[in-house]
Amino acid sequence: MAMKFLREPLVHFLLLGAALFGLFAWRGAPVTPVARMDQIVITPGLIDNFRTSFERASGHAPSAKELDQAVEAYVREEVLNREARALGFDRDDTIVRRRLAQRMDFIATADVEGRMPSDEELRAFFEKNPAQFKQADGSMPEFAAVKDAVQRAWLDAQRQAAADAAYEKLRGHYTVVRQDQMETQNK
Repeated sequence: MAMKFLREPLVHFLLLGAALFGLFAWRGAPVTPVARMDQIVITPGLIDNFRTSFERASGHAPSAKELDQAVEAYVREEVLNREARALGFDRDDTIVRRRLAQRMDFIATADVEGRMPSDEELRAFFEKNPAQFKQADGSMPEFAAVKDAVQRAWLDAQRQAAADAAYEKLRGHYTVVRQDQMETQNK
């Protein structure tokens, strides 16, 4: 019976885990705490972010008291945010939904931001979209005169294309059921 028990993979797993735990304890390796749902962990990186944000806003490094106030403001926001989510306030709030969608679009378009188009790409965009650049009298301006506007429009088009492509990729993971259409089909 004991021999059969020792052949179980679960026993091997538990013994290996205990051995690793013992090894780390023996070597004195620090155990990284795992954040619990009732913990708000203020990391050194977060403190650096508070410091940087404060410096940008005020023009000087924060004092210890100002840094403590920034931490407390963050903790307050985090506590209220977690409690609001626990009560389900984030589920049916249009503003929260829109903000989350904006953040997803921002992530999807992040790689477009640093890209600078060549003059050939801009000229091709200009020629492909003449309606965007026509003057009030209906005439087309010279490319050089509106190059900055063409670049902004090109960047907007690239952002939209990246956001649309990301959406289409994600959209494939979902099935939409229109109950309003199902009711009319069943009648």
